[in-house]
Amino acid sequence: MAFLFPSPHLPVVFGGDARSVRISMSSRFLRSARTTFRFLLPAVEVAGTTALTTVAGVAILERVDVPNISLAFVIPVLAAAVRHGLLASLGAVALSVLAYDYFFLPPLYRFTISDPADVVALVFLLAVALVASGLAGRMHLQARAARREARITAELYDLSAKIAGATELDDLLWTVVSHLARAVDAEVVLLMPSGVKLVVRAAFPPDGDLDRAEMAAAQRCWDYDSRTGGVNDTVTSSRYSFLPVHTGRSQLGVIGVLPRDPSGRLRDGDRELVEAVCSQIAVAVERVALARDVEQSRVRVERERVRSSMLASVSHDLRTPLASIVGTLSSLRSFGARYDDRTRIELLATAQGEAERLDRFVGNLLDMTRLDAGAVEPKREVVEIGDLISTALRRASPLLKGHRVASAIASDLPSVTVDFVLAEQVLFNLLDNAAKYAPPGGRIDVEGRAAGGRVEIVVRDEGPGIPPSAVERLFDKFFRAAEGDRRPAGTGLGLAIARGFVEAMGGAISARNRVDRCGAEFIVSFPA
Repeated sequence: MAFLFPSPHLPVVFGGDARSVRISMSSRFLRSARTTFRFLLPAVEVAGTTALTTVAGVAILERVDVPNISLAFVIPVLAAAVRHGLLASLGAVALSVLAYDYFFLPPLYRFTISDPADVVALVFLLAVALVASGLAGRMHLQARAARREARITAELYDLSAKIAGATELDDLLWTVVSHLARAVDAEVVLLMPSGVKLVVRAAFPPDGDLDRAEMAAAQRCWDYDSRTGGVNDTVTSSRYSFLPVHTGRSQLGVIGVLPRDPSGRLRDGDRELVEAVCSQIAVAVERVALARDVEQSRVRVERERVRSSMLASVSHDLRTPLASIVGTLSSLRSFGARYDDRTRIELLATAQGEAERLDRFVGNLLDMTRLDAGAVEPKREVVEIGDLISTALRRASPLLKGHRVASAIASDLPSVTVDFVLAEQVLFNLLDNAAKYAPPGGRIDVEGRAAGGRVEIVVRDEGPGIPPSAVERLFDKFFRAAEGDRRPAGTGLGLAIARGFVEAMGGAISARNRVDRCGAEFIVSFPA
């Protein structure tokens, strides 16, 4: 148990262990040492280069009589200006003038000048050094600005590449705060409105939290749409600097940045990077919101299209058999005594056939409702393909009247593990579809075969085939390949139900045109 009292350099800690306290103190000491070293390095370099230049000048004069050795002192001035800017170069100018006076102007080793000509030389050295330091310092500032802009551009490009594929808002915000935290070496938090107050939507590190003062500063940033917090803010006591995130049309949120540097200030260029990222966040959030709106609009349009198709199908394909049934029964009731036995039998057969067709339509609607609700749970069992095909053919025999039906099943065909009832319904729907599109007297083939590690059931007809534009949508709900007078009766759900049942049992279904003759073939495959 450790209790640390507040100090200017240590946080208040209640609880924890000595090891965590030591780690915190050592990390702060290292950051402070790095900061001190960063400030002392220019002074050490200036003193070192001036001393080396002085030693080199003395050595040269001992061997060669050089009248303008003062020009050598331009070297440390230029070096300081290029590496550390104008302030360091001015320090180099002062040291160079003093060194030149002390070591090269008589009387030596004294800061006095006896010859007026030496005063002129010293003045010219000072003027040349100042001009050179100014020019080099300007070049240093321009180089730093170019590096800063290049870094900002590179970071923004990298961030753009990361968020380009983000489709969810939470993924986008997490990507932004984690990338920005690493780029500026800071803790980053992003807040967005929820009702009347701000809430944290993303933070890096993930366990970062804001105290009451920081939340107040964030709320002030949101209310006044201006920067708040940080070391330069005298109104709030927030460690975080908060910046508004908004576009030209609306305000989206607030981003907070807490630099890890002990000074609490961002490095050169980091402020511009944070501001640029704020603009990029706003654009990306609007893009995600727009994509979500477009997707919702597309879903609404698709829902309306399906609803319209369903209503059209129900109004036409369900009322037709109902009208036939009602008309037949009304005729039998009103004029039954005038009909002979043969006519009454034909009328009753017509009513029964229409009632069975109506039953299939309603069954398809109920099956599609089960699929959409996710209520289809296959009861798997070992099934022989021969039994499955024969049962489906027997059930579909009333639909296949007027067609020639042939079945072929391989003798060594392995069994499959499927739901027998669902698999039979799939095959029945395929036979029903073939009977609708095959011409009277046309042939319908049903084949069971092995294909690698799978078992395939193939249903072929001799109909008009599948239009190329309909292949991709053939298994969609309420889609009908044929239009106009050539379109047979039906709701357009049979193939969609077949696909849903097959996929629920772990199988696959596909359709294509026959290559040997006109017609279509549907292939259902299950793992053996």
